[in-house]
Amino acid sequence: MSGSHLDRRITSYCLFAAAVMPIILFGTQIAAAPFYPGYNFSQQSVSMLGTRFSQHPWIFNVGETLTGFAALAGAVGLYQVFRAKTHFLISVLIGFAVACIGIMTIKAGIFPMPDSRHNSWAVLQNFVIITPFFLLMGVWKRGHSWGLRLYLLLSVTLLFLLVPLDSRLGRGTLQRLITVGSLLPVGVVGFSFWRELQMGASHTRDSENSS
Repeated sequence: MSGSHLDRRITSYCLFAAAVMPIILFGTQIAAAPFYPGYNFSQQSVSMLGTRFSQHPWIFNVGETLTGFAALAGAVGLYQVFRAKTHFLISVLIGFAVACIGIMTIKAGIFPMPDSRHNSWAVLQNFVIITPFFLLMGVWKRGHSWGLRLYLLLSVTLLFLLVPLDSRLGRGTLQRLITVGSLLPVGVVGFSFWRELQMGASHTRDSENSS
């Protein structure tokens, strides 16, 4: 296998990890919630699912850790693909922001509440929240991805709209809407580029077979 094919395969795996990251994140919450008696999705924070009040906190904590590893792999894949499509600085910002998601979720899983380390390094959360803005910058000049641009624009708009609603929404609702606006776009963009890479690889194989 040539070096370019190997790099493409690694990038493909990493982009797939980015695509499944939100699925692991939301799936973990769905799987962990039944073991927390009386858990309220709208009022209680996500991290409560990994505390001693849950009958099986390990479900949430393991899921958070897996989410983090998927995000770290996704950061590599998104950096690689954006490096070839946009300005180098934008690709670095995208990779770093997605890596921040990985660091924060791994840390949340390893140090469940009320451990003080659970909420440490809060400055990284700022990069997590503006991740869709970096992604939007990265795809803005891609003429054939208007649907992706529109989706990311809506995600950024959602995050702005949540600012004045901060005090009106339950903690759990607010946290999950922020996740929908900031983390879900990573999965959508990851899947979009993963599919594009798979289609490109398929066309390459067809060309080689026909020659």
